Amino acid sequence: MIKSTLEAFKDLKINKNTLSIDQKKFLNSQGYLILKPSKFVSKNLKKISKIINKLIISEGDKGGWEGKEKFYKSGKKFETNCDRLGNLIEKNLIFGKLILIPEVLAAAYEVIRGNIKVGGLNFRNPHAGYGEQSIHVDALPRKSKNERFHGVVCFLSLDDSTINNGATRIIPRSHKKIGWPDEYIKTEKRQKNEIRTIVKAGSIVVMNLNTWHAGAKNISGKKRRTIFIQIKRRNEDQLLNYKKYLSKKTKKNLDEVQSYLLGIRNEDRHQLIDSYSIGQYYRAKFKKDRNAVNSK
Repeated sequence: MIKSTLEAFKDLKINKNTLSIDQKKFLNSQGYLILKPSKFVSKNLKKISKIINKLIISEGDKGGWEGKEKFYKSGKKFETNCDRLGNLIEKNLIFGKLILIPEVLAAAYEVIRGNIKVGGLNFRNPHAGYGEQSIHVDALPRKSKNERFHGVVCFLSLDDSTINNGATRIIPRSHKKIGWPDEYIKTEKRQKNEIRTIVKAGSIVVMNLNTWHAGAKNISGKKRRTIFIQIKRRNEDQLLNYKKYLSKKTKKNLDEVQSYLLGIRNEDRHQLIDSYSIGQYYRAKFKKDRNAVNSK
C-alpha cells in the first residue's frame, strides 16, 4: 500500500531530475511554468479531443454540474456561453492517465512540498465573445509569507492558445502577495504586468493556485478547449469528492497510484462535502463578509 507521495513517485519513476533546476526556479519565482506536450498527450491528443467533443454534445446543459447539482435547473448552463464538463475520469479512463504525467506531478510537489492529492479534472471552452474574467486566485490567500501554498492548477490546451481565442492572463510573481487581489488592484481591469499563455496544442501550463490570473475573451471564436487538473495538499478538500463521485466500476479499473492520487481508498481521508471551491468568498459583497466566512 502506498503511504506517501514519494512512494507513488518511485512507481512512476519521478525523481529530483524530472524537472530541471531552471524549471523549478521559474515556477517558484514566477508562479507558473509552461510544459511541452508529454509523450502521452502527444500520442493521444486527437483521441482526447474526439471524446471531449462527444461529451459536450451528449451532456449539453448538464455538463459541469457534478458536485453542484443542487444549483442546477433545466436548461441552465454551468457557465453561460461556455462548454463545461466535470468528473472526466468517470466519463473515460483515458482521462485518468492525465493525472500520471510525471512533469505535472513533479511541479505540483515542488509547490506543495508535501503529500499531494488530485482535487479535480474538468473542462472549459468559452464561445465567441465570451470568457473574460476578473483577476482572481483559485485558493484562499495566504495570511503570511511563511504559510505553505495550497497547490496548483494545470491547463492542458487541446487547441493552440492565442490572443485571439482568449489565452489565459497571468500576473507573474503575484503568488507571493498576501491577501486578495482586489486589495491591490482593480481586478476587472487589464494589468500592465500581465502575460498571456500563448501555447501550442498539447502544452500544459502549471500555475500556483495563489497566482493571480483570469480568462480572456474569445475574440475569434476558434476553439480554446482546456482540461484543468487541480492538485492540492493532501489534507485539503477536493474540488470534487471522488470517493463519492467515482463509480465502483471506475474505481476498480484504476491502478494503485491513481487510487492514491485521487484519495479514494478506504484508508484515505473522508470528505464530507460534495465539492469545495472558493466561489463563496468571491460571492461575498463586502470584505467583512469574507472575514466572517474565514472565521467559520
